[in-house]
Amino acid sequence: MTAAPIPARPAPRPFTLAEIQNRVRLCPRLPSLRSIQGALRELLAAEQRYAGQISEVIRRDPGLTARMLRLVNSAHFGLAHKVTNLEEAVFFVGVRQVRELAMMTPVIDDFKRLTGSKDSNWRDLWKHCIATAMVTKELMLATPEPGDDLDYVAGLVHDVGWIVLGTVFPDHYHEILRRLQAGATAARHVENDVLGCDHAQLGAIYLKTQELSASLVLATQYHHAPSGAEMQSRLAAAVQIADHFTNSIGLGHPGEGPSVHSTRWLDVSGWDILFPDGTETNRNFALKVLERTAERLPGMVECLV
Repeated sequence: MTAAPIPARPAPRPFTLAEIQNRVRLCPRLPSLRSIQGALRELLAAEQRYAGQISEVIRRDPGLTARMLRLVNSAHFGLAHKVTNLEEAVFFVGVRQVRELAMMTPVIDDFKRLTGSKDSNWRDLWKHCIATAMVTKELMLATPEPGDDLDYVAGLVHDVGWIVLGTVFPDHYHEILRRLQAGATAARHVENDVLGCDHAQLGAIYLKTQELSASLVLATQYHHAPSGAEMQSRLAAAVQIADHFTNSIGLGHPGEGPSVHSTRWLDVSGWDILFPDGTETNRNFALKVLERTAERLPGMVECLV
């Protein structure tokens, strides 16, 4: 992925943590993050009924309907005919994927409204977030202690700090991208040097102002160093692996810095947290899952943005 060159401009001064926190409080809220649980409860209640009742829940959200039909008609499903009926789409996609789409759609739509930009950099970020969410969920399902739908949300919002950076600190955002494009390799060091904190800490600050669960705040803050997430280290570890894996298959974004080596995701610290000694079978299964995922994920994500 090649981003458009960022023109040079006077470097802004870094802020103190207190200044950053005060400015983040002025950032618009994302209503979707507070309404996800209500939407999931409704879908779970319909799950034991007929596909038509699940479809009725979906039909109320035009964005979700459009993504559902794009997904089921994509090359991933390889159907011989075009699906235009939601009941049929639910049948092919499956209830788990429906729930994931229900979580993703309002969050990504809110992200888009917040940035108010058609810039390709943001499109790359949406794709990266969706891909990371999907892989995080796959990883957690492969562990001895599968998580819940929060896993997917954690992957989806792990890079919300970049959105806050571009929205609240646009000069710092462009300076960081300029330095990365000029060849800087330590992306988080650049962020700390330019802004005063990195995107992971910035995202955690923002989610905390939204009064979201501590699980999401910690997974976001420590998705590059999951051992620091304490009780949420497993979730942060899954996000870390998913983040690196999606970069390795070409689903990163300009803020990630130079292209990540294709095998670096195999060496991140999260593997030992998510699959400790005695769970080699689960780890090998997860690796096989990701091998299959690498083939289908880019096409799936493209039709969901």
